[in-house]
Amino acid sequence: MEFLSAFKGLKDSILDFVFPPYCLLCNSFISSDEMQDDTYPQSLVCRTCWDSLNILPHPFCPICRSFLDLEMRRCPKCPQSSSLSLNRSLGVFDPYYQTLIHHFKYNRKFSIGKKLGSRLGRLLKQEEFSNGFDYIIPVPLHLSRKRERGYNQSKIIAREISESTSVPIAEKVLIRKKKTKDQTHLSPEERERNVRGAFVIRADLTLQGKKIVLVDDVMTTGATLKECARVIKEAGAREVVGVTLVVVNP
Repeated sequence: MEFLSAFKGLKDSILDFVFPPYCLLCNSFISSDEMQDDTYPQSLVCRTCWDSLNILPHPFCPICRSFLDLEMRRCPKCPQSSSLSLNRSLGVFDPYYQTLIHHFKYNRKFSIGKKLGSRLGRLLKQEEFSNGFDYIIPVPLHLSRKRERGYNQSKIIAREISESTSVPIAEKVLIRKKKTKDQTHLSPEERERNVRGAFVIRADLTLQGKKIVLVDDVMTTGATLKECARVIKEAGAREVVGVTLVVVNP
């Protein structure tokens, strides 16, 4: 084992010499000092860029996007009923987060998702956002899409949040029964129609009286989160809050 460890270290050193690591965001050289600091996605993002990522100050209403205090479980300005009571995102979807999330979702740079999820989890713990909640549920992928990609990015984020907050993950509770269109170029109304009826709760499970943290990577219009929350509330849950890495146009 010691030989294998030493060999891996030598191999990594040679690769770093031949292909020195550069930051995905600013293209600057990542020092060996930074690479050994596991606070950051090593060999991918420099310390300066990582520490410069924007952080939202408060949770917000999923309908009007106004910031809310944690004590305000519902927005007083939005009389419309929403199954999602409020949302907490780490930051705003700017070009830096866009680059990082693209590499995480499509280029298998898992350390980016884990570090962002860990940062979000620590923020939730610090704010006591998830206190009193029973389960974390990641937004599921359709089985065919999960086979194509090989993993569910929301589940990776949820694991990191669970580790920070000690709220357990409830896996395979929420199921995506319908393969929906890519939402990227759909209008808000089309997004809502696209995900309507796409999710179900396993018939042999009950969420009666439970408080749920629903996790996804990006909140755009909130259509997916709201539809998931609707199904979860219909299964008896008392409250559902959303948690995402980023929000588009808060």
